[in-house]
Amino acid sequence: MSVMLKTSQSKPSYGQAVFLVIIGGALLSLLGLVDRAKDGATGPQIVFYRAIGQAVFFSLIFFLNRKLSIKDEFKNLTWRGGMAALFMALSGTFLVMSFQYTKVANSVFIISLTPLVAAVLAWIFIKEPITRRTMAAMAIALFGVTVIFGSSLNDEGLFGMMLAAIMAIFYAAVIVTMRTIPQANVILLSALTGLLLLPMMVPFIGSFEVTIKDLILCLGLGVFQVGLGTWCVMTGAKYVPAAQVSILALIEVVLSPIWVWLYVNEVPAMTTLIGGMIVLTGVIYQALGARESAHP
Repeated sequence: MSVMLKTSQSKPSYGQAVFLVIIGGALLSLLGLVDRAKDGATGPQIVFYRAIGQAVFFSLIFFLNRKLSIKDEFKNLTWRGGMAALFMALSGTFLVMSFQYTKVANSVFIISLTPLVAAVLAWIFIKEPITRRTMAAMAIALFGVTVIFGSSLNDEGLFGMMLAAIMAIFYAAVIVTMRTIPQANVILLSALTGLLLLPMMVPFIGSFEVTIKDLILCLGLGVFQVGLGTWCVMTGAKYVPAAQVSILALIEVVLSPIWVWLYVNEVPAMTTLIGGMIVLTGVIYQALGARESAHP
């Protein structure tokens, strides 16, 4: 999914674009660290206050860069854009909630399956062929997931991994839906997602009271982790081959468990690391074949 930012700035060099993708991936990796650093904010509270920061950031970017009228922007979004915003809101919610019930490494290795899940959904809903390389990548990744889940069948972390898997499905749905509306402004979509999350969380939040520290952390997640992180990745992605972006963006998966290991000594199980490496092997194998001509 690409963010079509319209700016008056000159085109960045390849090196600058790669740097943007890496910085974006690093920022996106901070969710687990912030979750572990919080005082006591609940999952719904994190989602709610993060959504405020997200909505403010993307609304500002949208109004600074739009060239079409607001009416035309919404017309381009279509009802499918509304569905994509809902899917994106749900994916973000399930990601945050997964961190409440399992180790960060378990979650991020599961959500790294998203590109492969998107390939399956694209085949089902928009009749996009699945290549032999993709099928092989799926087999490799699913074996890795089996290793990760198999080691946690009697662990409470299993529920968190299931939430991460649901997150991957919803975000894959976002990717596939956006392929059907290439004219849509993804900046507007991201702003709407933040706004949509606010009423969605009200029935679950219980109390809006959080510490000042947690409020700053959660708002910061919306502005820097979701907002600036996504902006960097998608801006750089316009000038870097898709296969390379897919691999560079995996820095989020790599760094997420490292941050919590350094900060709270949250060490993933050896089977999680082994399974995660297998999953990443499948995802990278798929990414390297991104330019392969589609054939059944």
